[in-house]
Amino acid sequence: MITEIILISLLSIFFAILSLLIRKRKFNFSLNKIKIRGYKVLILMAVIEITAQFLFKKYTDNNLLRILSFSWLIYIAIIYVTSLNIKKSYMMLFFMGTLLNFIAIASNDFKMPVLVSEILNDVESKKEFLLNGQDLIHSLLTNDTKFKLLCDIITIAPPYPFPKTISIGDVFLLSGIFAFWQDIFDM
Repeated sequence: MITEIILISLLSIFFAILSLLIRKRKFNFSLNKIKIRGYKVLILMAVIEITAQFLFKKYTDNNLLRILSFSWLIYIAIIYVTSLNIKKSYMMLFFMGTLLNFIAIASNDFKMPVLVSEILNDVESKKEFLLNGQDLIHSLLTNDTKFKLLCDIITIAPPYPFPKTISIGDVFLLSGIFAFWQDIFDM
């Protein structure tokens, strides 16, 4: 997801600048104008999540890391922060995407089920990886999966440089990133 965030951010910045040039508006970029209440909660939860995931890859049998890396905790933090800032259009998109993803995760043992599409490379090893519980935050989509429509079912295939499967919630989140950059450049 990080690569998508970077790619969408770069495209958003490009289109924001292009939009300003087309509309002959003044280029006014300042991160000082960004006011997001509760952002420290997000930073804290992200640090805990990333650290636990990194350590989980090295020490998969450690129960403390499983507890620290409850991926759903970050969703509660995002829902909290977006609800504090809901009047901003991009925050509404973040809120909707987070809520949709959280519903899918909470309904499926707190892991996001993933449809492993046949058009991706190395399908069998990806399925085996998800079935064996080697992924801390994802599981394989099966017949028992609840809210399948909200799970990772949208495959982004080659020639996209980072082929993967995303959810409807991820589409809202990525749209929120686009709206965020548009908003910053249009202040």
